[in-house]
Amino acid sequence: MLVKDIIKLACEFIGLETVKAGIESNNLTEEDELVCDSLVNLFNLINDEITSEYIPIYRKERVKCNDFKVNYSSLKEEPLQIISVKDICGRKIRFKAFEDHIVAIASMVEIIYTVKSERLEIDDEISSSLPERVYAYGIVREYYFLQTMFDDADVWEERFKNSLQVLQRRKSETTMARRRWL
Repeated sequence: MLVKDIIKLACEFIGLETVKAGIESNNLTEEDELVCDSLVNLFNLINDEITSEYIPIYRKERVKCNDFKVNYSSLKEEPLQIISVKDICGRKIRFKAFEDHIVAIASMVEIIYTVKSERLEIDDEISSSLPERVYAYGIVREYYFLQTMFDDADVWEERFKNSLQVLQRRKSETTMARRRWL
């Protein structure tokens, strides 16, 4: 799905028909371009919220410990949260996380951590299991909040949170009652 499609849906919800038409025709006025840039920034804010609180992005990396220490700068991406640390045999080991490094008693470790989503532009593609409307709900929420329309922002906040909760419920395990043999 394209960021552009999400922005157009958000414009539809807000009632910004000229911005939506300008995006579709690739002919935005200067004023509409500022609004569009603002909506792209709001999209990135919502994407960060979703990836940090609801659907994290995991990375797994094998790195060498120098003096039982791994600096975050030696990882390919900056970690948000360290999930687990395993030794070379795949056994979980205890570790201590600090501001700029972790300490683990091993010579080589495999670190599983979460990362922040990358910043996307309007023509970029996003791969997500969430539908476009969930992102659009969040964008509209933030838009109304910035316009100090707090009652409207609360309505869209509720839609956004409810959509995420429904999607999280679908992913949880379902337990079937035990059946008896006849």
